[in-house]
Amino acid sequence: MRLCPVCNAQLEDDLRECRRCKTDIGEVVDIKNRSIYHKQKAIEAFEKSSFHEMFFHARRSFTLFASPESAKMVACSALLINKFNLSYVMWKNLTTYEHNTIEEL
Repeated sequence: MRLCPVCNAQLEDDLRECRRCKTDIGEVVDIKNRSIYHKQKAIEAFEKSSFHEMFFHARRSFTLFASPESAKMVACSALLINKFNLSYVMWKNLTTYEHNTIEEL
């Protein structure tokens, strides 16, 4: 996380409190780290061809921190376990999100 979610101050890597507004951001950092952990576990499960486990971890990663990367992983893992409706919805939302982001630039 680069900016404080409260005051938009630049954050230092190791701090768990904003230097400007003194907001405790430790829990937010912990949630993001757990999301990264589940993303790594999903990748490991994919390498072992354990697609149901991959889907579990990808979905958990997306739930903790919704990002385009985690949405792609959920869509792909859902496709691998034949959850086509979920895969389609995730992919459709992802392309809409990316399209809106490009238009804002």
